[in-house]
Amino acid sequence: MCQDCQCNSAIEQLLKNNQAWVKEVNAADPHFFENLSHQQTPEYLWIGCSDSRVPANELVKMDPGTIFVHRNIGNLVNYSDMNVLSVIQYAVEVLKVKHIIINGHYGCGGVIASIQDDNPSLIDHWVRPIRKYYQRMQKELDALPYEDKVNRL
Repeated sequence: MCQDCQCNSAIEQLLKNNQAWVKEVNAADPHFFENLSHQQTPEYLWIGCSDSRVPANELVKMDPGTIFVHRNIGNLVNYSDMNVLSVIQYAVEVLKVKHIIINGHYGCGGVIASIQDDNPSLIDHWVRPIRKYYQRMQKELDALPYEDKVNRL
């Protein structure tokens, strides 16, 4: 357990926020959690970035249980990533999702890391597929202003 008072206070605030959210949801719909516990029939699999500014359900104003979500740095789908492959298989074969959305976003840190050379080794390994694409398109992308290059990539 973290001995830092600020850390403990922040965790306590998260728990209080969760309790307040539960009260609000129950006040609006007393059967919400009971109904949610019996439902996992999403029509969509959302593969998005881990970036905290890109929350899937909020971006499309959909309730919990309506989108099956997988997140990773750079919203990558890699043929060697058993995690994302398992998510896709489960979503398609078990949940019977109808649509798969791969959602990118502007200012992605994973994309920025892919065009930098000073990343920690695990991050460098993870963003390698983006870097390979960047290298193939480097002439075209480097002709753009930096922000446009990142957002285009």
